[in-house]
Amino acid sequence: MDIAYTKSVSSVAELLQGKWTVEILCAMRERPVRLSELRRELPLASKKALTAKLRFLEASRIILRRDLSGSVLHVEYTLTDGLREPLISLLDGLAEWGASHLAANLSQASSPASDAKLESALK
Repeated sequence: MDIAYTKSVSSVAELLQGKWTVEILCAMRERPVRLSELRRELPLASKKALTAKLRFLEASRIILRRDLSGSVLHVEYTLTDGLREPLISLLDGLAEWGASHLAANLSQASSPASDAKLESALK
């Protein structure tokens, strides 16, 4: 087993885990976003949870916080330049794998035993 490879994959998995992380990164995929936009796109997320996650991602150097204030407070968040393309590629790969994985599971014949097995695996 390649330990460096495993550690690298584990570090990415740790950064992506947690509630709202992937959703926030996906929202920033094409353009910078403001907290108010994230709140509209993720109505189940509290302002406190989004703010905490944004601070974590900023501290982890995944995103940048830009203060564009003039007379009104205006802050936007964007993916870090050096990580933008690799992160988008990673998200695209995860989306593609997720879609094919879901399609494969849905195409299998449904039975009470397989349904129970799938439910158990998802818990």
